[in-house]
Formats: sequence, C-alpha cells, structure tokens
Amino acid sequence: MLFYFQPLIYTLVFFLALEALVLRYYWMDVAAWFLIIFTVLIIWPLTKKPRFVALPFFLSFGALTLLFFVDHFWEQQIFIILSSATYYLTILGGYRLRYYSCDQTALGMVNLATIATAFFWLTSAFAWFLNYQIENWIMMLFLLAAVFFISLPSFFICVLDRKKREKKAAFKGARKGSICCRKENLSFVSVIFLSLVLSFSISQLLWGIIFWPFSYLTLGASGLIIFYELWDLARVYLRGELSGKRIAFNLSLGALLLAGILLSAQWHLVV
Repeated sequence: MLFYFQPLIYTLVFFLALEALVLRYYWMDVAAWFLIIFTVLIIWPLTKKPRFVALPFFLSFGALTLLFFVDHFWEQQIFIILSSATYYLTILGGYRLRYYSCDQTALGMVNLATIATAFFWLTSAFAWFLNYQIENWIMMLFLLAAVFFISLPSFFICVLDRKKREKKAAFKGARKGSICCRKENLSFVSVIFLSLVLSFSISQLLWGIIFWPFSYLTLGASGLIIFYELWDLARVYLRGELSGKRIAFNLSLGALLLAGILLSAQWHLVV
C-alpha cells in the first residue's frame, strides 16, 4: 500500500510549515525549531530507528533552506508540493522498513529521499556561498559533513537489508557466499569508514566545481550528479552487487550528464 494515514498527516504538517515560510520569511527560525521538535516527538515514535529519522530530519532542513532562495510564488508552490511528496515517501519508506527490512519498494523510497536531500543541501550550500561571504574552510567542512550524514542512513539500511537477505538465503539452503560477502565487510565500523572516504572524495570534487561560472541551481545539479554516481557505487557495494560493468556504466552516465549540463547552461564569465 502507498497510502497510510499517519504519514499523510505528518506530510500535511510539513507542507504547512513550508507554506508558513512563504508567507513570512522571517519565520524561518520558528519553522526550523518547529521541525526539530516535530521530528523528535512525532516522527521518531513512528519509525523507531535513528536511520529512519535522519532522512526526514535532513530533508526538512534542506527544503526549508532551499525554499529561502526560490523567488517566484508559483515556483515556490511547485517546490513545496514536490518536497512534500518526497517527504511523504521518506516517512513511508522508513515506516515500512521498520516492519520489514527487505521491502525493496521502501528501499527505493529511501534512495529517492537520499538523492532529493542531497540536492537540497548541496544547492543550498552553493546558494549561500555565491550570495553571501562564506569562508572557504567553512564551506569545505559543511560539504564534507553534509555528504557524510546524508549518505550514512541509506548505507546502514542497505547493510541491514543485505544481512536479512543472507539469513533468508541461508535458511533456504542457498550456497554459502553466493549472495553475501564476508561478515566483517558489513560491520558498523566499516560502514562508517566507507562513508567517511566517500564524503571526503565527493567534497573534494564538489569544491572543484564550486568556482564554475554557473548559477547555484546548475552547480547543485552538477553536484548531485557527482554525489549520485559515487554514492550509488558505494550503495551497490554494500548490497554485494558491485561489478565492473556497474562502475563503467555509472562513470559513463555521470560524464554524459555533466557534459549535457555544461553544454546547456548559461556561462557567466568574468573578463
């Protein structure tokens, strides 16, 4: 089922919080504190697990911050509707994974939420950097932390899904090692380390594109492509599905999408 009463009600609250920001921009602090309290007191009891609460939390603040830079009313409304739909899928995915960790549809919802959250945060970061005087080292640390905390919940969910599939395959008498890799590759520490390496690599690439002569939306889209290609490789590695063909496909797709953005974007060269 794709419709549950509680996630719908909570999404409506999120929708109204964004609409309040459209009416009064100086309510941003109030909206931010409200979403913090709302996530801790309401979303947490629904999903029960930190990995399921993290994505709605980061998605809320990413949408709230990026909405601040959307100027036209109808663009704001479209953004709010799309953000609310993503927020609903985020909560619904966590809610379904709470009861069945191998729900592949719910895993797809979480992956979509991760990508949307990354776009919100990266685009907002580029917008703040281009419009305000943000120190370079602060921006660098922010990109590193943002990528780390956004990608980590999805990695833990992938690891749990993989362990469940291993147990299910073992129970059915599947040949040992045909689905999973060694147990130590699925440990808590190894996932943290992988996320740190990924965050450092992506943040370095993002820092390399931040001085491109484009708007923050173009930079955000470019940053999302970089994030997705490397995050997806790490994700399929944790699922035990990484292959040379998948690496070649991701790199080729990323290069093609970046080339398309560079060719279609408006260049703002300073002479």
